[in-house]
Amino acid sequence: MIAVDEEQVLAGVRSAVLLALDSRRGLDQQARAVEREALEQIRKLLPPVPTGQRLQQLKTRLTRMDEALQALAARHDIAERSRALERDDITWRAFEDVSWLLEEH
Repeated sequence: MIAVDEEQVLAGVRSAVLLALDSRRGLDQQARAVEREALEQIRKLLPPVPTGQRLQQLKTRLTRMDEALQALAARHDIAERSRALERDDITWRAFEDVSWLLEEH
């Protein structure tokens, strides 16, 4: 039977997990950038005073996102990393809501 050095195996496992986490973080950042770009594009496409219900809902959702981002920016009791994560979460939720609003119901 071959003896296994547990610490060596754990070091390899730890390394694999850290590499995966870094890759995932990079993918998450790319996804948030794509979502922010799409939301800005949508904002530009919307008329200043939407007349239809769905267009009004889209505008309202973007306004709520802006308000949440402004409230977050005004907070002084939060670490910058936490602020960035919360900003990403606000963006992701808005994008998901907009996506849902555009689905055929």
